[in-house]
Amino acid sequence: MIRRPPRSTPKPSSAASDVYKRQGSTVKTAVQSLADAIDQLPLADTAELLRAIGSTLSQSMGGSSGVILAIFFSSAGHAAANGKTLSEALISGLERIQDVGGAQLGDRTMIDALAPALDALPHGLVAAAQAARHGADATAQMTKARAGRATYVSASNLVGHNDPGAEAVALLFEHLVKAQ
Repeated sequence: MIRRPPRSTPKPSSAASDVYKRQGSTVKTAVQSLADAIDQLPLADTAELLRAIGSTLSQSMGGSSGVILAIFFSSAGHAAANGKTLSEALISGLERIQDVGGAQLGDRTMIDALAPALDALPHGLVAAAQAARHGADATAQMTKARAGRATYVSASNLVGHNDPGAEAVALLFEHLVKAQ
């Protein structure tokens, strides 16, 4: 008879921290892939740049976030190629990922930071970053995730922790402001 060690139950706070670790490594991989590809990206053509970002993310970024962001940027690139402004194109990308993934504002996902950021973007990058931060921080008070990996985490482990996808979006916008 093979004896297996007893399964250990994670500590209540470890479930949320595990989600953060996975999201952080996924985002780190994506950032590194984009940095490595910077010399090959079509920086002078917004539509092609958005599509190239989508393609790079689809090949390098694992998990559902990679798929979602690849769809977001590819859809935004398509919209930009059809004459939409950058802000309008990004909103089109957001609408597409909402159609595909089903997440809406208030579902405790990256949408909670991305939607307000894109709504504020016409008022400038600082306003977008502030809106993204507000949206991400609001997820810490949401006790039920209705989409994404956090749906598997109990409410007691969600409260007080920003959704990792929303946090990643907020950090992205904050870093874009610093890079200006």
